[in-house]
Amino acid sequence: MPTINRRGGPRPNAGRPRGERTTVVRLPVDIALAARRAAEARGGNMSGIGAFLSGEARLIASAPLVTASVACGFPSPAEDSLDRPLDLNELHGIGLSSVFLVRVHGDSMIGVGLHHGDIAVVNKAVEARHGRIVVACLNGDFTLKTYQVRDDRIVLHPENPAFPDIEVPAEADFQVWGVVTGSSRVF
Repeated sequence: MPTINRRGGPRPNAGRPRGERTTVVRLPVDIALAARRAAEARGGNMSGIGAFLSGEARLIASAPLVTASVACGFPSPAEDSLDRPLDLNELHGIGLSSVFLVRVHGDSMIGVGLHHGDIAVVNKAVEARHGRIVVACLNGDFTLKTYQVRDDRIVLHPENPAFPDIEVPAEADFQVWGVVTGSSRVF
């Protein structure tokens, strides 16, 4: 009877699970440490940036949606101006595997209402096209800019005249991680 060696070699269900492709990126140390703490708080280990940025819908909550226009005040919520309750998770797609959240850092996108500290909702399933706001990784650095195509070249355009355009060289390591589909700000 042959002896079965149970050491070494391929084993069923061993190794990193198959899924999305991964790449090495540089993160500021404070964000990397926050990602590690967030992953550990969830009871897991640091398994990539997805563990930090994935939005989780932990509960279903909704609020009445008033359909009347609001100039500069709050209308009396009359019964005839109420629509079905609005679920913000549903509105932003939170909980979908293609949606993640990222905190905006800096002032390069204030022209489109994205300010330092805001939370941007990003959808990986939405196609990057001219004029859309994207989260991109250029040579290992993340940026949030307006995606533009000029003369068959990709340009990442800030929406603040104090910042220069970033032209993406053809030989650059460049990926669009997703398109910004919404944002949230707490005053």
